[in-house]
Amino acid sequence: MAMAKWGQILIDSGHESDAKTTIWPLIKFDLEWVTENWDSTGCDLWEEVRSDDFFFNRMAFIYCLNAAADFADQIGESLGASYRSVADDVRAVITKHWNGNYLYESENRPDDGATIHAITTFSLDLYTPDSEEAAATIRYLVKAFCNEYPINQEDNDAGDPGILIGRYPNDSYAGGNPWQLLTAILAECFYAGATITRKKMETRGNYQLSSTENAQWMALLNLDAGATASDLAAAQVSAGDAVLTRLHNHVKADGGKIDEQIDKYTGKQASAENLTWSYANILHALHTRKGLSPDPPGPTTTTAKTTEGGPTNNPTDPTANPTDGPTDAPPQTCCSSVLFESTGAIGT
Repeated sequence: MAMAKWGQILIDSGHESDAKTTIWPLIKFDLEWVTENWDSTGCDLWEEVRSDDFFFNRMAFIYCLNAAADFADQIGESLGASYRSVADDVRAVITKHWNGNYLYESENRPDDGATIHAITTFSLDLYTPDSEEAAATIRYLVKAFCNEYPINQEDNDAGDPGILIGRYPNDSYAGGNPWQLLTAILAECFYAGATITRKKMETRGNYQLSSTENAQWMALLNLDAGATASDLAAAQVSAGDAVLTRLHNHVKADGGKIDEQIDKYTGKQASAENLTWSYANILHALHTRKGLSPDPPGPTTTTAKTTEGGPTNNPTDPTANPTDGPTDAPPQTCCSSVLFESTGAIGT
């Protein structure tokens, strides 16, 4: 993906020869492996467990194969059709990751923040950030991470909006805490959803939401019957602002330094210091936010109960393939609601 985008930058800046002779061989070399081995066993995003069906990996394959196909077409190479064909093969099997309740990461670790990262970073026209599957997955994981981290419960009791999320429930690495990069990607998912919602309004106008087609988003953001696309977009922006506000509250004392994790008990930054991935995800979320209205929406569309109900069945038996930590559902505690409520204009 990165090479295809860099190649496009070279073409746009008048360096098409470099794009063809330097960038294309690298893309072709990498994708020779992908086209032959995309369904083989490999590692998850966190390099901890092995499987042949990671949702994150498959979404990345689909996105990158299509990006490389477009690049190949542009420079007159013939492999574009082949790359798109393999992307279609991956697409045909990835739909099994929707279990009717949420999108699961893999059979041996179903509940994972990597799914939100994949939705936000790699969606084309499948499981986009505005989709019902995205809303259902956010709704499910928000409840899990609210129950998982005492700092979330403490912030909720104080009336603070937003949520901190991490890798997966019962994570044991470095204490198993919320991660800044995943919390930022959750905020970006809301912003990306709002961007798509507003794009739809350009052709459909301020359409009324459907209690069937938009049920998950209406439940996630507490939108009542009669709510419109404008209400949804405003609530999505507000939710993203709420998440970034909570994240900011836990890092603002460190002078702009962003680490890997936030201690689930103290709320202080922890683990790897100055993590590039954390900076990149926060900056990208803010970049996505920049194009949206900085005005916080009114209180009638911003308070959301996100943790009512929840999935009643798992995609598979999570004990079939052991992980580094238990995958039992977190205990039900005080997380009956999370406020997705804007408290300021993040985008200004």
